[in-house]
Amino acid sequence: MSKKSRTFLIIALGCFLLSVGVFSYTLYDVNQQGVRFQELKRLIGEHTAKEASYNTVQGLLTSTKGDRTQIQNFFIKENDAVSFISEIENNAKIVGVTLTTNELSIVPKTTDANGVAVPGLLVVGFDFVGTQNATWEFITLLENAPYHKKITELSFVKTTDNLWKANVKMQLTLRYD
Repeated sequence: MSKKSRTFLIIALGCFLLSVGVFSYTLYDVNQQGVRFQELKRLIGEHTAKEASYNTVQGLLTSTKGDRTQIQNFFIKENDAVSFISEIENNAKIVGVTLTTNELSIVPKTTDANGVAVPGLLVVGFDFVGTQNATWEFITLLENAPYHKKITELSFVKTTDNLWKANVKMQLTLRYD
């Protein structure tokens, strides 16, 4: 082989290797840009989903504002305990029973080991005496009081003078604003 052919072969081989190197680098760069594109596409999708969730929650908050206000009225505030007892005592007079409050305590709001909040409770107990109809009417009134409550104890005893004596213990869920 002549010197000129050998030089031409070396130059052609160098150009070929340079072309393969440039092609490989370009292929690698395009692949990396594809990976970045996929990552950015995923991030934009997550952001769009979060934004849609935020807008949905905002819409729900706006549309349920009246309902939430109405629901809050079903929970008694801690500082309303005295007015609640006064209201019950006035209703007892209207119904015709003699009422004695035998328990009034507040169980504070707590959080259990799993991080779940347990609401505070107003624990209230009443003894009352009246005719059978008045006693039943007062118990119905307590059952239908417009608060979130649980009646934990209820007992009746008919006394010798044709009156009924009853004992009720209730737990009302407290609301903290």
